[in-house]
Amino acid sequence: MQRKLYKNREVLAGYGWMSVAVLIWASWLVLTSSGRVTALSVVDLAWFRAAIPAAVLLPVLWRNREHVARLGVKRCVLLSAYGAPFTLCVGYGLTFAPVAHAGAMVPGLMPVFAIALGAIFLGQRISPRKAVASLFILSGTGVILWYTSSAPEGDAVWVGHVLFLLGALCWACFAVTLGRSDVGPFVATAIVAALSVLVLTPILAFPGVSQISSADLRDVTFQAVFQGVLAGLVSLFAFGRALQLIGSRAAALTALTPGIAAVLAIPVLDQFPHGAEAAALILVILGLFVQATDAANAPKANHQTHARRD
Repeated sequence: MQRKLYKNREVLAGYGWMSVAVLIWASWLVLTSSGRVTALSVVDLAWFRAAIPAAVLLPVLWRNREHVARLGVKRCVLLSAYGAPFTLCVGYGLTFAPVAHAGAMVPGLMPVFAIALGAIFLGQRISPRKAVASLFILSGTGVILWYTSSAPEGDAVWVGHVLFLLGALCWACFAVTLGRSDVGPFVATAIVAALSVLVLTPILAFPGVSQISSADLRDVTFQAVFQGVLAGLVSLFAFGRALQLIGSRAAALTALTPGIAAVLAIPVLDQFPHGAEAAALILVILGLFVQATDAANAPKANHQTHARRD
């Protein structure tokens, strides 16, 4: 009885941690809309998201420096795609297209790209469930593209869509590389953050790129805490803790990210998803859920059984 109660508490805690991660991910899409919720530039936000985790995780990176060196330049660069390239693509994309589109296309297309990359470069088999999931997600993306092609603002929105596609591809490169590497999430985050700081810091030196000096102190403080601490560190810890407590069931909750992001965008950005956009979100969420349940039921690969270093 006591063991069962303890197990139930673990399960509840796991779902609680995963809810925290999903809420942060959804909020990130809304609060990264530069010029709408913040006066800071996209590069400023990307730098905060990288610099604070880089500083906090520097001891982790130093302790694992030999292991990181064995990864090689190619893998480190592929991992870093989830840093500055991902943040800049999504951040600038949000200046052209609404959050509902980003919520559907970025977390939606990431697993589709990951499945494709795994099949093309690693020879991984595409299961029927993954094929169905990809079909749902691609259908949802197609609805968004069809809807915006006939909209008055469609000429500008397509730029955001291209950037969202690139952002999803960057995320997929990170996910596939991490899955084939024996590094833990904190070491991977340290690599991503450190390389992103090296890329972004010189860019900030160009005139007019950074808006930190002219922005309100409260705005700077809030974004530094949200981007660097919550999005950069807490979401990672919460997701890792959820995986420890409830395993692959945590992946199913990631399907809620697009819907929560679209709901949050209504009061914060006054962006209400129309009928076609809502239908697209439903298709993408269904696809993500099908893909997540496939991951939960799949047997663990041999390389995943080895302890990862953090």
